[in-house]
Amino acid sequence: MIFDGKSIQSVANKQIYPFLNNLLQSEDETEVREALNNIKILVDLGMEKENFPGLQKLLYHKNVNIAHSSFDILRKMSPRIKQVEIKTEVLESMYPFFCKRAFSNTSVALDSLKILDVLIDYEIVGNYKNLQKALLHKNDKVAYLALNVLRKVKGLPIETRISKVKLLSSESNGGGKRTIVESIVDSLMSLKEQKTTQVIRNKEIEKKADVISKTVKNNQ
Repeated sequence: MIFDGKSIQSVANKQIYPFLNNLLQSEDETEVREALNNIKILVDLGMEKENFPGLQKLLYHKNVNIAHSSFDILRKMSPRIKQVEIKTEVLESMYPFFCKRAFSNTSVALDSLKILDVLIDYEIVGNYKNLQKALLHKNDKVAYLALNVLRKVKGLPIETRISKVKLLSSESNGGGKRTIVESIVDSLMSLKEQKTTQVIRNKEIEKKADVISKTVKNNQ
């Protein structure tokens, strides 16, 4: 474990806060808005502004709504420096956000997966269902880390997985049980089939376009 012997607050200070702060500089406005939503949750707990210097830069963002949101958050932040412990349930609620970032560019995806990996070490698990899509990431390192994270989730006590998220590792199948790896393989096959079908359709469209183009030229 990267933070062996340290509190969950160490994870937040060293990984989660810097990760959210970096996302505020993203060119993807949706990513920025979602990062702001999660920062707002932390601010409602009493988080101080020193953890998120990127908010100041957003005041001049080209999207006025983002600028206003940043301004509102800054106004809510405590002017005093104080240590606010991040709550486990808050981290659990952020799971879908981190999982979605695992489909992003390589650097963001890796950072997000590293956070999930560490949180699992603390048995902090939220809704990770959509994380399986990251197994198809174009970057091998991201895909491998996503698989390792899912395998680590399976290693948690079954009570932890059931109490916090819909269990993926023991779906019923005709009276039998399916492992998380089998579920992953099924998901991969389904996604690959969808991609293959789309590729075939695209090729058919291109062929039709070529035929139409040649017909037009011949008529001219």
